[in-house]
Amino acid sequence: MFRYWREDTPEAWDFSTILVGLFSESTQGAADPNELLRIAAGIRAGNRDDWTASFLSMGERILALAEQASRHGHRQTAADSYLRAFTYFRVAELMRGPDDLQKIALYRRAIDCFRHGLAASRHRHEAVSFLYDGHRLEGYFFRAPEERAPCVIILSGADALPEQNFFRGAQWLNARGLSCFVFNGPGQGGTIRLLKLPTLAEYERPVAAAIDYLTTRPDVDTERIGLLGVSMAGYYGMRAAAFEPRIKAVVAWGAMYSVYEDLWQHYPPLRRQLVWITGSRDEAEAQAKLRAFTLEGILDRVRVPALITHGVNDEMVPVGSAHRTYQEIASADKTLRLYAPEDGGDTHINIDNWSQVVPVMADWLAERLNK
Repeated sequence: MFRYWREDTPEAWDFSTILVGLFSESTQGAADPNELLRIAAGIRAGNRDDWTASFLSMGERILALAEQASRHGHRQTAADSYLRAFTYFRVAELMRGPDDLQKIALYRRAIDCFRHGLAASRHRHEAVSFLYDGHRLEGYFFRAPEERAPCVIILSGADALPEQNFFRGAQWLNARGLSCFVFNGPGQGGTIRLLKLPTLAEYERPVAAAIDYLTTRPDVDTERIGLLGVSMAGYYGMRAAAFEPRIKAVVAWGAMYSVYEDLWQHYPPLRRQLVWITGSRDEAEAQAKLRAFTLEGILDRVRVPALITHGVNDEMVPVGSAHRTYQEIASADKTLRLYAPEDGGDTHINIDNWSQVVPVMADWLAERLNK
């Protein structure tokens, strides 16, 4: 994987990984590579304040372009600019701690830009909400051209925003005739930031509520619902497929057999984040909660088609997690696709090879759900 910051530190590695992911998202309109390089030039390796300031500065510049284009009636230019501004505000927010007031302010600016961008665009979409456990969860439905189409739910990992999945799969799925539904699940996006609703091991519960909502839509063929789980949602998605019979195909974009073993123990830099999204007071409480986040003993219930993609040099989640998940899935139609350095995409969620990896997943889902 390309490393912009060459220092041999975990922080420099994280910075480079995020930057490479943004280059991948730029193919779907999330960012501009040259803008990203200008942003990176203002950031010292591991300096979180530099990171926020540089991304924020570019976000404000691109937002000004979006507003100017909107005033002149240039809708497509406005849409493109608002969506890039969303990304820059979102990424500026990443390095702020959960209790930092700037974090929520940046989050709100990012979401405002995303919604303005979609509204000005030609993408078929709706901002929607549904009830889960007394809370109203917000999301987006991206509609395929077909009147009654299959639908794929994309689940984000950790505290990631569902809006990111517009650039990580939704457009690829729509192009293949599949609708796409993304939402703020417990521990994610606005649900953790605004509602303070932590994640839970039994993620089939919010997924079931999301599917209940989809069954109310006449444009969704509820016999053809798939699920794609990204990163930590490699656990969420497989867990949901084990207990929710309305899921007809499942993809783990990065396996996660045990969140405690594969993430907490294997990749300490994410521990602060995991304490936050589990609603824990400290690391001891987070560890106690995360031990329940395991697929052990339930994968024999996964009998629908299943695909796992994983990088052999994934620095966050060991490749053994992918092998173990694959071996225990009971489905007769299961595939483990590993990416090596010579392929590109050998790191976490194949971060440097999305132009090849995401179409593989989208094609696989289209084949299974269109049967």
